[in-house]
Amino acid sequence: MTTLKFHPILEESCPQSRRGWPRVRKDRVLEALRQLAPAGSSSGVTAMEVAEHVGIRRNNASADLNELVNEGLALKLKGKPVRFIAAAEPGSPAVPAPVANDPFDELVGYGGSLGAAVEQAKAAMLYPPRGLPTLISGPTGSGKSRLAEAMYRYAVAAGRLPPGAPFCVFNCADYAANPQLLQAQLFGYVKGAFTGAERDTPGLVAQADGGLLFLDEIHRLPPDGQEMLFLLMDRGVYRALGDTATRQASVMLVGATSEDPSSSLLNTFVRRFPVVIHLPGLDVRPVEERLALIEVFLREEASRIGKAIVVSPLVLLALLAYRTTGNVGELRSAILMACAKAFFAHAAAGLGDGAPISLDLTHLSPQIQLAYLQAHESSGDAERLVGVEDRVYRPSTLRSQVRYVDDYVPADLYAQLHRRVTGYLRAGLQESELRRVIRTDLDYYLRRLLHRADRAGVVSNRLLEIVTGFVREVGDELNENFGSEVVTGLALHLAARSDHDLDVDQALALVAQCPAEYAAVNRLAPRLEAELGVRLLPGEKSFLALFLAAHRPRNAPSGLQVMVIAHGDSTASSMAAVANELLGTDIVTAVDMPLEQSVQATVELAAARVRAFGPVRGVVLLVDMGSLTGLGPALERETSVPFAVVPLVTTPAVIEAARVAQEPGSDLATVVRAVRRVYTGQEEEPVVAAGKRLVITTCLTGQGTARKLAAFLTEALPPDLRESVAVQAVDLDNGSVLPGLLVEGWRKGVVAVVGTIDPRLPGVPFIGLERVLFGDGLQALADLLRGEEAPAAAPSATREEAMELSMRFLVDNIASVDGRRAGEAAAGALRRFEESLGMRLNANRVARWIIHLGFAIERLASDGTTYPCPEEEYLRARHGSLLSAIADALEPVGRSWGFSFPSGEVAYMALIVLTE
Repeated sequence: MTTLKFHPILEESCPQSRRGWPRVRKDRVLEALRQLAPAGSSSGVTAMEVAEHVGIRRNNASADLNELVNEGLALKLKGKPVRFIAAAEPGSPAVPAPVANDPFDELVGYGGSLGAAVEQAKAAMLYPPRGLPTLISGPTGSGKSRLAEAMYRYAVAAGRLPPGAPFCVFNCADYAANPQLLQAQLFGYVKGAFTGAERDTPGLVAQADGGLLFLDEIHRLPPDGQEMLFLLMDRGVYRALGDTATRQASVMLVGATSEDPSSSLLNTFVRRFPVVIHLPGLDVRPVEERLALIEVFLREEASRIGKAIVVSPLVLLALLAYRTTGNVGELRSAILMACAKAFFAHAAAGLGDGAPISLDLTHLSPQIQLAYLQAHESSGDAERLVGVEDRVYRPSTLRSQVRYVDDYVPADLYAQLHRRVTGYLRAGLQESELRRVIRTDLDYYLRRLLHRADRAGVVSNRLLEIVTGFVREVGDELNENFGSEVVTGLALHLAARSDHDLDVDQALALVAQCPAEYAAVNRLAPRLEAELGVRLLPGEKSFLALFLAAHRPRNAPSGLQVMVIAHGDSTASSMAAVANELLGTDIVTAVDMPLEQSVQATVELAAARVRAFGPVRGVVLLVDMGSLTGLGPALERETSVPFAVVPLVTTPAVIEAARVAQEPGSDLATVVRAVRRVYTGQEEEPVVAAGKRLVITTCLTGQGTARKLAAFLTEALPPDLRESVAVQAVDLDNGSVLPGLLVEGWRKGVVAVVGTIDPRLPGVPFIGLERVLFGDGLQALADLLRGEEAPAAAPSATREEAMELSMRFLVDNIASVDGRRAGEAAAGALRRFEESLGMRLNANRVARWIIHLGFAIERLASDGTTYPCPEEEYLRARHGSLLSAIADALEPVGRSWGFSFPSGEVAYMALIVLTE
């Protein structure tokens, strides 16, 4: 039986003195760091060494040190364990004076989301004697290359590099497959080094001598390619290909990667980068910065085509709502394509050279339009930032010029509305999308009319009286009460009307969007015409009807919604359509997930659909494959709407979920219980004693690991916690009880999740199985259960330690078969698998492989119970060779034990290899 051991903890302060403590503590940590590892030291100190020096807990010292790094007061040295050194203090002789015309000022977000990155970059360039090697990480298109260029320009401006110093860029992917050619490109070669080497040729390092060498996509360097740079980074010397003598070079080295450095680069290589800068993706940057980027690109396009571009606020809102997968580069391409369409429309219309180009919503791609239409209900912050007036971007301007339309053309809002609606009708949008885009545009049209009224004064009292009576009569026919802003907006609209009219087909298309409103307007139009002394054309009546339809009071949506997400081009849509048609409702929303579509893209699309619902009490999410059960917490974070997730979706389950979701008084738990009865004929709820805190254990199948781990934790908990804590095994795929927990208990009762897979419950810490077995997982769990802050994860064990401890766990917890034999069989299968693919799993995956396979052997040898893997179809489509390699590695195990491994068990092993 494993005994839980606790380390003594030094109390930092009494409870009554905690307020105001962190600032004092951080000052003490900074003082200790400057004593133990002053600026310029090479070895650095660990968080534990600082904690012991100051007399505080290690995790608090680590948190303070990381804050000091973000503030530019400390530098982090990569490696295991992480070490820190103090940054040069402001005002010291090593720090040059502030740079005039700072190149970093040109970066959007330099004073916001990129603030910490800019400070790190400046510190790296200024550090004596020739800067520090820097590694920039971040998603594709997040601006890594632009930051590297700004670092170079800053180093020149600050005097760290001489004017005209070289700035060399090398894409490591170009030569990743040929180490010899890579060495020749980087370090040059001497005559005779290889066939065709007829003369000495310098490499990029020589060309970059005295300047900066930027290695893009540095993760594409093979291990031996990374090792080639060790000598240059350590001593400033290198060897040309074919040469035995070393050469000197003074080079600032900056690398960039879109991968996780800890998993894509050698640890010995990463440790040689004292400064590691992470750039955020576009989707997590503030809306103000995203708008600033959009305006930069619009100004560039105005200068490119040599004409002013008038941009509708709806265009800006749509671009802000669009979640790109390619970050800044994809956003720039989307704007370029929209401007190209607008330029073509401008030329086709035969407008004069002096007329500006109008960029409207229909010039954007259908994906961007759809994303905005689905999300515009929740875009309040962006709407306040953008405003209601068009923005004008002129060539060769340094910043955007936000002007009212009538500053440079006649104030004919009706003509502009006519032009935009005509464009919508010709854009080939689906009926529902056309209705929504026109009504959204009309909503902005009303806001702009009211804004103009505030600037120009009110309309005549006589016109207001006529329109008030007309709107009241229309409201009586439609049984609606229109607000005063509709009366004012409609009066302004009629005052600004012109002789523009739609053709018959376009008028009919508008009428189709609002038949009831058009019927009322058409009946009451003669009286309005008589009182105004005008004749309303058919298109004008259509506009009046659509204007009123767009501003009818809407009852806020309430209750529950049902969403289906399934792999395939139309699987989810088909089930949703059947349920909606049978029940005569539209409560079920579908999100299809083609095999080539990423999970992140699916989350973004589903979140946009949920935001389009408006206010709801919750969403029942039915999914087909096991990994999608994790979408619930992700969608809750995106939408702030509660979710209950039900796996293994079927059409009867969707119909039942929709039926119960519509019943008065239904909540998420009620719907989940009803759906469970469709699957099992009975409700399946976890039984947790009242008042107990809950620890969830997880694994891929719910058999073996999670239940054994639950029993192990129950015994391993300290005596003072056993009576107040319940440990519940949860299966994330088969007969899942997780949705019930999500709905009825986890938010209040679950303290932690322990196991082989993280269900990502918002606000609930996850402790991996390997941390429990060969780390401080039990200590961390005990701290959490006592209401204390859990320590940060300790350094991982080696592969050998992970294998030994995992096999010991099997010996202690397998009873029906020989645990040692099962563990050795699992280890043998792992060796065969790694040898066949020429790879080595890390310690965490080794532990999960050994333990999961050991319990699978016990289960298959004892009673033959097998479980299908919901991900098997997806894995066969995307990772067929991996499944084959695993099956080959497992075949001798099955032969030795007298059974064969089903394909589902092979698929579960593949998930262990593919997931961290």
